[in-house]
Amino acid sequence: MTEAFHLKEDAVESAVRAVIVRLTDFRNYAGLETELGAGLNVLAGENAQGKTNLLEALYLLASARLLRGQRDAEAIREGATAGRVEADLGPVDSTVAVQLQAGTRKRSFLNGYALPKASDILGRLPAVCISAEDLSLARGEPSDRRLFLDLELAALYPAYLRDLGVYKRALEHRNALLRHAAEAFVDEATFEPWEVQLGQHGANLRAARANYVGGLGGWAAQLHERLAPGEAIALTYSARDEADSAEALTAMLRTRRPDDVRRGSTSLGPHRDELAVVTGGRDVRLYGSQGQQRASTISIKLAALKLAEEQRGAPPLLLLDDVFSDLDAHRREALIELILGTAGQVVLTCTEASAAGRRVLDRARLFTVHAGTVTRQ
Repeated sequence: MTEAFHLKEDAVESAVRAVIVRLTDFRNYAGLETELGAGLNVLAGENAQGKTNLLEALYLLASARLLRGQRDAEAIREGATAGRVEADLGPVDSTVAVQLQAGTRKRSFLNGYALPKASDILGRLPAVCISAEDLSLARGEPSDRRLFLDLELAALYPAYLRDLGVYKRALEHRNALLRHAAEAFVDEATFEPWEVQLGQHGANLRAARANYVGGLGGWAAQLHERLAPGEAIALTYSARDEADSAEALTAMLRTRRPDDVRRGSTSLGPHRDELAVVTGGRDVRLYGSQGQQRASTISIKLAALKLAEEQRGAPPLLLLDDVFSDLDAHRREALIELILGTAGQVVLTCTEASAAGRRVLDRARLFTVHAGTVTRQ
């Protein structure tokens, strides 16, 4: 097994079994402290009361990103200049936090100590989230699916996060040189160190992604059969070039340089690759119905949960934001079966508690959310 596929040393140890969440000036919460149970947790309440905001706080701790793709400052409560999300994790004694500050970059903390980069929090609170925003995984642009792969892999493998960081910096430098070269002479030797880095780290990213998609596709096919019987799903990771090694990718970048100068950007590499999702033999992005796109997204996300469970030895936290509303009766029941079968911690939001179904409610902690307050029933 290569370095890219070694887990963080504390990853398995930090598998979530209990979470005490504290929010300060985050979205519509002036202050909140609540404990989520080790199993099923249902957050019920009308729209715009704070259900998704609480779920988003957990997602922020898991991914260092906001759920709805907004600027960080927009998640700070109106009238405040900073917001904070914090959680105590069990069974190990650790605390993770993200601080949002207007006008500056967000910061991540582990046990009170600031981490070098906000993204270093990845993997501390293992989580998989399924929300309306995730439909971009099925019907969005290739960049949406690449982002999904990057987030999942970076949370599992620290070497992947390092490769991704170096690759992005090298890409920024090469693109800046390309734009400059369109207006003035730039010595070829100036490009070479960045192209070598793009080749080396780009090849590592591709190998990790291809390996991951292989496992993801196998799980997605099994899960999709339960959500949409008779409708097969297939995942394929494909590059837009033929480079099959670090040396080949570096050589192709060198060859393509004159064309890239004219276009002002780097035209090949893993930042241009695609994860294709096919259901019933057709590209779900182009030809899938909304129901097919929804089912495909859920299957892929649950497959990511299964892969993370295999790697960590325990299922990650599963975040479900109003997932039942767009599903027909069969798919709703099938999803409930899959949720009950995860045997891990689940946080599920819905406008009416009854939407979760009696089988879920009988096993769940039920919370009502109203105007930024959370009350356990």
